[in-house]
Formats: sequence, C-alpha cells, structure tokens
Amino acid sequence: MASPPAAASLRSVLVIKQSPPSVRRVLRIRPSAAWTPEEDATLARLADEHGARHWRRVADHMPGRSSRQCRDRWRHHLARDEYHRPFTAADDEELARLFLRHGGRWSTVSRAAHRRTSRVMRRRWKEIRDTNAFLSKLWKPVIAKPNIGCDSSTTSLSSQLHCTDVVFGSSLTCFSIGRAAAATMSILPACVAVA
Repeated sequence: MASPPAAASLRSVLVIKQSPPSVRRVLRIRPSAAWTPEEDATLARLADEHGARHWRRVADHMPGRSSRQCRDRWRHHLARDEYHRPFTAADDEELARLFLRHGGRWSTVSRAAHRRTSRVMRRRWKEIRDTNAFLSKLWKPVIAKPNIGCDSSTTSLSSQLHCTDVVFGSSLTCFSIGRAAAATMSILPACVAVA
C-alpha cells in the first residue's frame, strides 16, 4: 500500500483514486479560499437582488464560489441573526398552524415559514408537540367547548367535521384522529385552525 505524499502542502491534498484497476487518477482537492469583505458585500447585494433561495443565480455572479458555498456563507455568517434566531410564542403558534395544514411535509412547512429550514421546523415541532403547557395555551378555547359550531352527523373518531367558528382569526376544520393516537395524547384539540 502506498503511503501519502510527504510533500503535500496544507493548501492542497492529493487523493489517489483507482476507478478501474488499470486506471489511476490523481485528484487535487483544494479547500476554498477565505471570504473577503468585498465578496461578503457582493454576496449580500446579490442575495437581496435574487432572493435568498436562488443560490445558483447568485453563484453565477460570484467567480470561484459554488451555490452551496454562497448559501452557507449567507445563512451561517451574514444572515445568522435571521436564520438562527430563537423561536417565539408566535413562531410556535404559526408552526402549529402550518403543521396542521400540511402535516409532516416539512419542506412545504419551511417554505411557508420565514427563513426556517425544514430540519429546524421538524426539530422544533418535536420539542413542542409533547409539552402540555404549549398545547393547552394554544388550544384552550377549543378544548373547553369542543363541539361549538361543529356540524357532526357522526361521532366516530375517523370522521372529519367542518366548523364555522373563528379561532385566531381564521376558519376551522375539525379533525379527529384514531383511537391509538388519541390514547397517547394527553391533550387532544377537537377543532384546530388551518386557514
């Protein structure tokens, strides 16, 4: 087995790769150069012009930078306060509404939320979904009188009910869940806002 080259500099690493046994390729992998203040200013201007979701367009105007490098620099350094801000009570309520509307489709939920990734939204939902204080605060008016304004011809847990009440300034749709899921939840909202 061949040992790594002794003269490899810190700025580049030689990788010897054998695809077929008879072909030997040497790839030179270089870490990207540090970002300059001029590049940061250009990136901020381009992100404002093209939007913070169109990183290929931004990278087209940034020579030597990929779309992923531009996105990561923006999210983790330049716009850190926006992307890494703590969740507020209003953010939690919005997350609950979005989850009830879109279910576990986290990419759809994250597109509707402002500057939050699907991974962050899913992690936050897992943190708050089991806290009784959050759910009781959010659904307290509904839990107190679960059938106000609901038109229901059946009472089975698998039926879907339509409500005309307004909670949080939006129309309601009542959802029921299966017996197994209902048994595991300590607080079950009967009507939830989805609009």
